[in-house]
Amino acid sequence: MMKTMNTKLISTLSAFALCAGALHVNAQVQIAPIFKDNMVLQQQTDAPIWGRALPGHTISVTVSWQENAIETKVSKDSTWRLVIPTPGASYDPQQITVSADGRSRTFSNVLIGEVWLCSGQSNMEMPMKGYSSQPILGGQDAIVHSKNDFLRCFTVGKAMTLQEQESCTGRWESASPNTTAEFTATGYYFARLLQEVLDVPVGIIHSSAGGSAIEAWIPHEAFTREFPKIAIPNDISREKKKVLVPTVLYNAMIHPIAGYAIRGAIWYQGEANVGRYQEYPRMFAAMHDAWTKRWGGKRFPIYLCQIAPFRFSDQAGNAFLREAQMKIAQTQPDTGIAILMDTGEQNCIHPANKQVAGERLAYIALARNYGFPNLPYRAPEFRRAEYADGKATLIFDHTGSGFTSFGQPLTGFELAGADRVFHPATAAIVNGKIVVESSQVPDPVAVRYAFRGYIRGSLYGSNGLPVSSFRSDNWDDVR
Repeated sequence: MMKTMNTKLISTLSAFALCAGALHVNAQVQIAPIFKDNMVLQQQTDAPIWGRALPGHTISVTVSWQENAIETKVSKDSTWRLVIPTPGASYDPQQITVSADGRSRTFSNVLIGEVWLCSGQSNMEMPMKGYSSQPILGGQDAIVHSKNDFLRCFTVGKAMTLQEQESCTGRWESASPNTTAEFTATGYYFARLLQEVLDVPVGIIHSSAGGSAIEAWIPHEAFTREFPKIAIPNDISREKKKVLVPTVLYNAMIHPIAGYAIRGAIWYQGEANVGRYQEYPRMFAAMHDAWTKRWGGKRFPIYLCQIAPFRFSDQAGNAFLREAQMKIAQTQPDTGIAILMDTGEQNCIHPANKQVAGERLAYIALARNYGFPNLPYRAPEFRRAEYADGKATLIFDHTGSGFTSFGQPLTGFELAGADRVFHPATAAIVNGKIVVESSQVPDPVAVRYAFRGYIRGSLYGSNGLPVSSFRSDNWDDVR
């Protein structure tokens, strides 16, 4: 007979809400349905499992990797929660059995490995099969060769609401030619590289919505505290773009899964916030802090894709948002950024090359979370400009072994004098620095690089990663 370990019951489920379609052990007991056959559990952690049942009933969980069962009693508010210690990653399938009142439900083909949340708007949502007339570069070939039982995805069904939900839909699926077409492309390429390098099972939880603003992904409590002047409507039924309404996507698509053990999150969003770039760093910080709280207080990293260049109506357009995203990565803890200056498309806001996006995010995770500190994962980052003799000498951090333009001319540089009028400038790599000059600007006081809505980046670190667009000025009115 198995020995029983009693665990401390947490009586509130504010951070660990139920999903709908819950699996029933009996008529009264429910298990959050992110817990399903084929799931991947985060290795070497205390992984929560939770649900609802009649108060006072005993819930028992047994797992195939340890002898002892884990028990708790259902709290007065009808919620129950247990913490399962997970072993190291393994390709061996495991089982989890939840029992109550003599009945049980067993989850089979469970793997222990690495788990990441993938969230954002349409560029994260974009599946491996692409959108209509917007394919994924190399997507068909990748789908055909994707069979891998150790790479799995749970896609949260799209929904929006003003109230925090105990419901979501979705199922765990292994990568295969029959399933991968529907996987998030950025998330798939991220997970594929992690799985290849780490040689462990990898699971991704995909929760994104095209056209969504970052405000929609922030919980109500955090949003109203940090942004009290931004109104939240009482009814979204008449809202033309519901995905822009604060809190609605957190409520329906994050809250139900909050608490499922993960290593971290990747984030590809920002196009919907181009016109509100000033607030973006604060909103990202509010989201990150709130998600941390809802996951039980243990902070996890969120690595973001910088949005790619695109021809917005404002010619500087997303350059300001890209700058805001760089600020996040440079100033906020547990963040990192994948620069996509070389993947943008002038007339398509959804770059076809999602492999670059996913793998650059994976570089960050491998270097910072998985013991590969010597893996280059960031390009040089602009620090300051020095002006002398009619030239601007640009100083960078994280220069590594220097710069390259892959044999092509450096383009996209501009200089301005005291009149604040920018003119095209020439640039050269000189002794590990960038020197910029323009015959039209004899006394420069400001420099910009690739600071346009759509532009093709020309400057790279010698590690092959593109340098972000940047500016030395703070002239937001100069576009």
